[in-house]
Amino acid sequence: MANKNKSCIGESLCFNSDIFIQAIRYIIIFIPLIIGMSIGAIYGRKWDEDKYKNLQKPAFNPPNYVFGIVWPILYLLIGGIYSYALYDSKCIPDSMSACSKAVYFKDLKYWIIPIIALIFNFLYIPVFFAENGLFNGFIIIVFSLLFAVLTLIQFVMQNSYYKTTFIFAIIALVPYIIWLSFATYLSYNIYILNK
Repeated sequence: MANKNKSCIGESLCFNSDIFIQAIRYIIIFIPLIIGMSIGAIYGRKWDEDKYKNLQKPAFNPPNYVFGIVWPILYLLIGGIYSYALYDSKCIPDSMSACSKAVYFKDLKYWIIPIIALIFNFLYIPVFFAENGLFNGFIIIVFSLLFAVLTLIQFVMQNSYYKTTFIFAIIALVPYIIWLSFATYLSYNIYILNK
C-alpha cells in the first residue's frame, strides 16, 4: 500500500509528493527573479552605450543602480505571491475513490493573466533597446502595468486555498504596481523628451 505522501506513476516510479510540490513552489518563487535578472544581464551593457547615455531624461530619473536594487526585490515578491495565490489543494473523485487525484495548483485559466503580466514585464528591456524603442517600450510598460493591476484584482477576488491570499497579494503587488506606475511615467517622459 502506498504512503499517502507518495505519488506513483505505474507500480515502479514513485516520488514524495510533498517534496515535489515544494520544489514546484520554489521554482515558481524564483523563476521571475531568474528570468528578469538574466534579461538585465543580457542587456546590461546597453545602459552604458552612448545611445542610452545621450537620451534626455527627466530630472527625477533615478541612477541605474537603483533599478538593480528594486527589481530583484519586486521579482521575489511577484514569485512569492504567484506561488501562494496560484496554489490549490483539492481532490478529484472518480468511480473508485473520493480522492483519486490531488491537484496542487490552480487550473490553467487562473495562470493566464499573471503570466501575461510577467511576459509584458520581461519584454520591456528588449523592446526599449530595439528600433523605435522609446515609443514601443512605453506601450509595453503600459500593458505591463495594466496586467499587474488585473493580476492584483484576480488574486484579491479569487477563492483561494489560503484565506489570507488577498492580504499577501496586496502586500506583494501594490509596491510592484507603484513602481510600474513610476516606470510608466519615466518611460513616457523619456519618449516625449526624445521625440
